Amino acid sequence: MAPDESPEAPVDRAGFLLSRVGTAVQVGFKEVLAGWDLRPLHFLVLSALGARSGSSQQDLCRTLRIDSGNMVALLDTLEARGYARRAPDARDRRRHVVSITPVGRTTLAQIARAVEEYDAHFFTPLDAGERRQLVGLLAKLYASTTEARGGGWAVSTVMDLTDP
Repeated sequence: MAPDESPEAPVDRAGFLLSRVGTAVQVGFKEVLAGWDLRPLHFLVLSALGARSGSSQQDLCRTLRIDSGNMVALLDTLEARGYARRAPDARDRRRHVVSITPVGRTTLAQIARAVEEYDAHFFTPLDAGERRQLVGLLAKLYASTTEARGGGWAVSTVMDLTDP
């Protein structure tokens, strides 16, 4: 390439565009969660607890595909903020059951509203039909990834979107 030539941006490449849009969404999503001093994995764990409170730590690790060491740190933060509570399982004291607290449920609802507002703003260029189509196409792509084939809570939620 001659020194005065500039490379063309690969704007006609789906992977490149998905990468750039993904980066923009990730930055915005982290900014939303920063209002609660949380990270995306905190939101994932809190959402899982909101859907299925009373899970064991091991079940959460397996289902959400989060390393047990990372899960301990995530739960430490959620527990310190009063969003979750760990307690020995009444039937097997070697296991710990994790539950969402009333404060956690309220906070999860607030975060969910903020995420919905962010999504509505970010996806303003698309009409409702285009948004549904985009979600369906992204879910279909995600279903083919190694992560998705490993299963888990988040994956099963996405897979529900791919069923007609």
